[in-house]
Amino acid sequence: MFTPLLPLSLFLLSLSPVFVSQESIRPEPNTFYSPGRTFRAAVEYETGNSEFVPLSRFELSGPDGAVYSSSGNGHTVLDISDQGQVIGIDFDGPVSGHARLHFYDLTGAEVGAADIGFLDQRAFSSDGSKYAVIDGRSGLRVFSSDGAVFYNLGPASTFALSGDGRRVALAQDDEILLALDGKVTGRLPLQSPFVRCMSLSADGSTLAWVDRFKLHVCRVTDAEVVAELAPPESEYRYISVDIAPDGHLVAAGLDYDPGRNAPDRHRRGSVLLTDASGKVLATERLEYETWNFQVPAVELLPGGRFKVRTADQVRTYTCEED
Repeated sequence: MFTPLLPLSLFLLSLSPVFVSQESIRPEPNTFYSPGRTFRAAVEYETGNSEFVPLSRFELSGPDGAVYSSSGNGHTVLDISDQGQVIGIDFDGPVSGHARLHFYDLTGAEVGAADIGFLDQRAFSSDGSKYAVIDGRSGLRVFSSDGAVFYNLGPASTFALSGDGRRVALAQDDEILLALDGKVTGRLPLQSPFVRCMSLSADGSTLAWVDRFKLHVCRVTDAEVVAELAPPESEYRYISVDIAPDGHLVAAGLDYDPGRNAPDRHRRGSVLLTDASGKVLATERLEYETWNFQVPAVELLPGGRFKVRTADQVRTYTCEED
């Protein structure tokens, strides 16, 4: 059974977020990064049209400098793992309703390819061994780093991967499926079909997801929901969620959204920190001038640190015990 919803005042806060640094977000239109920004691809574009512009060339760089350069081969998007694998995507927007994936190894040689329906959410596992993409025609497909299809888990609106990519959580209209190596191990009924964000811990032990009005924390091994938390303040809405690599800390981002025409709507927010049981440990208030549907986005880092991304800034905090 999950813990009942409780107001924030009944929880004992035991962590104190301490501000560390702030960086402005500078758009880099001719650059693609891996999730941890370990690898970077600088690109040059060909002449395109209003729907898409293909790449004429890209150069991949890593921690030790340039890795290789390649002709663009008609790709319009690049995905890069933190290990340096590249997937070039031929995608022409809504014109054709499909995309083609090209898998490159660490030397830049193409080692596989696959056709998918229209492009949706996609992500590498953190170890680079798996690549998952929501195929608009056939559902969530999970590939190896050389383009072999491991399995297809069916329709999905959003998903999350464990660090090794073996565990997957995917949201459908009325339930979340938990899977290990492509086999369903648990099902979580959804009260709201509109899952905004999901996160699996790197070790695959803990899942957290948010809809507008609740943060949900689940123990994956037995598909047990251990906590469901309403926003600490009624006029805030959940936007984002992340789990620390070891699964022991959960962060959720909330935006102030009392309704249309309300003063300060989308101009302030907060971050909520809990442990894996859903016990609230700390909150941190935010203010911002510009907003989009992913603000504020939270990212938990090793060593008790976390980042908060707004539309134009990234702020880093460290968690210290009171």
